[in-house]
Formats: sequence, C-alpha cells, structure tokens
Amino acid sequence: MADFDSASQAFLAWLQRSGAEISPKVKLADLRHAQAGRGVVATQDIAEHEVLFRIPRSAILSVENSILSTEIPASTFEMLGPWLSLILVMLYEYLNGDASNWSPYFSVLPAEFNTLMFWSEDELAELQASAVVGKIGKEGANESFTKGLLPVIKEFAEVFFAGDVRAKQRAEEMRDERNLELMHKMGSLIMAYAFDVEPATPRKDVDEEGFAEEEEDEALPKGMVPLADMLNADADRNNARLFYENHVLDMKALKPIRHSEEIFNDYGPLPRSDLLRRYGYITDNYTQYDVVEIPMELVEDVANRAGIESAERIEYLDEQEIVDSGYDLTASSPFTLQESLSPELIILIETLLQSQDEFDRLKSKGKLPKPEKMTGDAAHLLHEIVKARIAQYPTTLEDDSRSLEAAPLSGDADSKARRYAMAKAVRIGEKQLLGQAEAALAELKTRFGRTSKRQRAVDEEGDVEMGGVEKKQRA
Repeated sequence: MADFDSASQAFLAWLQRSGAEISPKVKLADLRHAQAGRGVVATQDIAEHEVLFRIPRSAILSVENSILSTEIPASTFEMLGPWLSLILVMLYEYLNGDASNWSPYFSVLPAEFNTLMFWSEDELAELQASAVVGKIGKEGANESFTKGLLPVIKEFAEVFFAGDVRAKQRAEEMRDERNLELMHKMGSLIMAYAFDVEPATPRKDVDEEGFAEEEEDEALPKGMVPLADMLNADADRNNARLFYENHVLDMKALKPIRHSEEIFNDYGPLPRSDLLRRYGYITDNYTQYDVVEIPMELVEDVANRAGIESAERIEYLDEQEIVDSGYDLTASSPFTLQESLSPELIILIETLLQSQDEFDRLKSKGKLPKPEKMTGDAAHLLHEIVKARIAQYPTTLEDDSRSLEAAPLSGDADSKARRYAMAKAVRIGEKQLLGQAEAALAELKTRFGRTSKRQRAVDEEGDVEMGGVEKKQRA
C-alpha cells in the first residue's frame, strides 16, 4: 500500500511541476479493491462544465515531446507510423529510467497486463469461436517489431543507448524474448491508455466550411496524457471528457458530479470482447454493444452447400466494396433484425440469391439490392448461416448458462479463474445474440412460408423490388 500511495503522490507532484493544474475537488484514488487500479474521484460536488484538471501539451508523452525526436530523422518516424513511433519513444524513455522526464509517470502505469495479448493458449480457448481471438494480432505485432522497430534501434544504437559503451550490443539484445515482451507491453499501454492527440494548429488545408479535403485526412499522432488516462471508463456513467486547447488539454465535467463519485471517461461503443482485448476486463454496462461476427468464409460455405453459385456475384460485390472478411450482428434492445443485421450482409445474401437475369440487370446498371427489405429466400439462407455460426461454438448456451459465475472482483486480476469467467461471459453474450437472431429468422421464415417463394416485382426502370420485411438503415 505504501509503495502504491507513494508512487501516486510522486506522480502528482511531478505532474504539477510540469505545469498541470488539478482541481482540489478531485483526487487520485486507490481502487484496487474493485480491480480498477487507480481512478479519479470527486472530493466535493462538481458543477457541469467545470475543469477537473488541465494538462499542458508539453507533459504529454509523445514523439514530439521526447528528446529522441531531435536525434532521429523525422522521416524515420514517418516511416514507422503513429503506433510504432510512440512505442519507440516509450521504449527509449522507459529504458532511460530515472533520467527520463516521464519516470514518475511510468511508475504509476501497469507493469502487468490482463489483455488477451498476454493470455495463455488454454485461457484463449475459453473464448471458443469468438472472432476476437483472430484480432489479437500477436504474430503481426512481432513482425512489426522485428522488421520495423529493431532495425531503427540498431541503426541509431548510439543515440538510443547514449553513453553506454555496449550500445550496439544492447541494440542486438533487443531481439531477445524479454525485450520483445517489453515492446508488447508498451504497445498494450498505448492501446489501453493513449489518446489521439489533436494538434494545436490544424495541419490540413480546409475549405470555406472548415472541412479538410478527404485525401488530406491522416492518422492523428498518439500520445500518453498523464492523469487523463487514470480515469476508468463506463458506458452508462460517463461524466467527463478531454477537450483540446492550443497549449493545454482540459478534462471537464459533462454533468454535475457529486462528492465521492468516481469520474468516468468512455471508450465508445465497444463490445465486451474488444473491451477484454484492449483493456483486460469486462463490465455488464457494455453488454449493449456486444457483437458477433459472421465470417465471409462461413457465408460462402453455406451458400455453396446450398448449390448457390457465388464466384461471379462476389467478384462484383467486391468491386462495389461490399465484400468484407466478416459482417457484424449487433445487439439491440429490444432485439430486431432490422437493427442488428449488417446492411452489407443483406446486400450480399440478396445478390447471391438473384436469378441470373436479375443479377445481369443489376450489374449492367452498377447497382446493388437495397437492404431495407428482405425476401423469404434471404431469411431462409440467413437462418442456415446463423445456425452454422452457432455450431462453431463447442458448447451450447444452455451448457454455459448452467455453470455461469460472475467474474470475481477479488484476487489477482490475471488469475486463471477470473480469465476463464470473463471469457465465458463474452461467449455467452455472443451466443445469446446469435440465439436471438436464429429465433427471429425462424419466425420470419414461418411468416413467409416454407414452400412458397415470394415473387419479386420489377419496377418501371427494370429494377428488382425486393418484397419482404422492411429493414431500417443503421447509423
């Protein structure tokens, strides 16, 4: 406890020496009892729009602020891109220890992680057929480190390890598994804590209405914003937001906050699977954003088994930017196919089911089926696809629900029991969503009739009008 508190106090003292202004109405609190690490809590009632703290841009841990940016050519950072550039800078500052300006900041950042990147094979297996397993990207990250970062560290070894007679040897040692793990930890810190930092002055040419030309859009530089990243996130209790000013970043209250209430930021509409992948925990407040991915490979497989020729249709849809690696089935409350099915998936299915004449007519006009309505044939094929997706999970929803236990809030954050429980909660949420879709599609098939096929009318322009249940466009 003493080390935890002393690190917090040293961090806050450093932050104020760096020019930060912190309202006396907030404090950095120890929330480890709730598996929340550090968090920010109100010590007095706070009014809406009140500034909670103000961080100078010079205190942001970024490429721009690190001395490394003056020692390595700008073209090198441009080549690396925002992510690898910031990892490089964080490695440099971290390895400099107490000599780094950000040493007190590193002392309050996590050294161990509960994100999926650090799970064992048996723990990942508990996620079963969740698409999130394919999004971890550890092998891709390793390749980026070995082909992107390591050559730069080796080229600028005398800069990176300045004053060390073993600089070149240390650069070679960065290939060791221990140092690759350190790179993963820096990447995990960025994924969990970094902000896309808007520049003080726009670097893009804008039109008369203030919009940048599309071709000039570029990824914003990433930066670690001390204290702002100490706020925990909550989809329902979000009460603060970071605002970018010319020389400072202001964290302001979005609504009145009462004494002793925790101050929350928001990650946005992330499904619990991505919450686990990026931040290493789940909360029921993000159940409303749960997603199941329907793989394109599965769609093709079910279509082929049904005797549906797909190659020519998929080639055309690919040209129209409809083909993707997968399509989202999203949560909605109350559940409706209109809100939950991806419009692109409807377009794909309806195109696959068209007669050759219908498809030729559509293709000649460079058009696509409209996703607002769905035919009986499409409902039938989608029903088979959803059933096939459910079958990819080795246990049923009923099996999982009988043994469901809430993720424990006590004990080690990275305990196997906790990880198993979080994985089970994620896969249960996905199975519930698939079950809702399967039931809705089965009911829709009944309404259409199992044997009768609704005929599609052709409008005055010769376009196919798709009869069926209207589907709302999703934002």
